[in-house]
Amino acid sequence: MARMASSIAFLAGARRGGSAAGDGVGAHRFVRRCTSLPQAARDRSPAGYAGPMESASSLPRSPWLVFGLSGQVGDALCELRGRDDPQLLAVSRVARPDRPGLRWTQGGLPDFAPAPEPAPAAVISLGPLDLFARWFEACPLAPARVVALGSTSVHGKRDSPDPAERALVETLTAAEARLAAAAAARGTALTLLRPTLVYGRGRDRNLSRLVRLARRLGWLPLPAEARGLRQPVHADDVAAAVLAALRAPQARPGLFDLPGGETLAYDEMVARALAAGAPGARLRRLPGPLFRAGVRLARLSGRLDVAGEGVLARMDRDLVYDGAPVRDALGLQPRPFRPGPACFPEDRDGRPV
Repeated sequence: MARMASSIAFLAGARRGGSAAGDGVGAHRFVRRCTSLPQAARDRSPAGYAGPMESASSLPRSPWLVFGLSGQVGDALCELRGRDDPQLLAVSRVARPDRPGLRWTQGGLPDFAPAPEPAPAAVISLGPLDLFARWFEACPLAPARVVALGSTSVHGKRDSPDPAERALVETLTAAEARLAAAAAARGTALTLLRPTLVYGRGRDRNLSRLVRLARRLGWLPLPAEARGLRQPVHADDVAAAVLAALRAPQARPGLFDLPGGETLAYDEMVARALAAGAPGARLRRLPGPLFRAGVRLARLSGRLDVAGEGVLARMDRDLVYDGAPVRDALGLQPRPFRPGPACFPEDRDGRPV
């Protein structure tokens, strides 16, 4: 029973928190605090945002300034970057070696002070939105475009019984509003993307953690009612959306949810992940009371970081978002959820990454 409790607690903890990535209130604030355009220009903009639009031909061949490039979406962006794209100027807290098309500079948010030359044509945020919004509010830059990642946690965790999750929603919603206001004041076209559950590079905190647990135990517990719908999105598709927003001949300002290309039940999503990353591991669907008893036992032990009730409540809730606006604006076609072994890599010693 103790081992079952530990594995259940690990499973519950895998969904704790939110990615650095709104609810209706957040979207309303976003629209309200952005600049207005003539009607013709608004008609060309995505629904829900009336930000500035400019031609890509007017963008100078200056670098793209990037925060969060060392993460999983950043890895994908580096691989998808084309030869015709501007050089990347990436900010990192630790020193990293340059390579063709990529130059690193040391610093961190929100205190990073950009060099005056060359001024970046665009700024990209792939990391925590709150820190980036604080930095952008205070920095003197006025780039033509900003592309930033938020999170659909502002939808799914808004009514969570977990106070920490509700606080996260407030933080993200406020960051969206502050960033939108700062961009509008400078005439910057802001494209804010809210990915759903990101996977594909073995560095996420959701499916990869479950796969690692299944590899160790040979099985994975799940409550029988874990049938809520999900739309996992591949990290490469998130990176493709960022690049599409930067490369578009006309800016595509707006706030977009970014779901994956398939909607499926939570337990089916986990089953496919195990088939790809932990072949032979069994998915054990437990009665809800037994699963929750294991979580409570693990919580009382105090030896594990056990998630709150919000995680359990969402397993049978549908977290489904409209992907049509981002597809129409950026020409994006996210892939269906068909993970392979490469989505859940192991290191050279056979240990999960």
